[in-house]
Amino acid sequence: MNQNEAVVVVCTALPEVTAAITNEGARNNPFALVRIITVYTRKMAAQHDELMLEKCLQLVDRIYTRGARTIKNAIENIFIFSLDNILYPCSAGERSRTFSKVPLTLYSSYVNQVYKSGI
Repeated sequence: MNQNEAVVVVCTALPEVTAAITNEGARNNPFALVRIITVYTRKMAAQHDELMLEKCLQLVDRIYTRGARTIKNAIENIFIFSLDNILYPCSAGERSRTFSKVPLTLYSSYVNQVYKSGI
């Protein structure tokens, strides 16, 4: 999946972010696209909307597994790096339920980044 295909997939799945994608020039910038998805996902977590939160996780996973290397880099460096911050507004129970719904591909990348970084 290239950048243009990723934009179409995101706009189809989350029409709420279409304006932000257009306004911020994310059509040609995978990092801007992932930043918009990350901000939206955090907003859903703050609103305690677990269904939309799960939908966002599934969307990011689909883009991550099928995306070009630049899109994967953006997801690893922005979304996965921000996953703890995204879930910060959630209660411990919500956080636990959400982590249990994180797709395996994303979760593996999260574990590699957070727990094996040596920090």
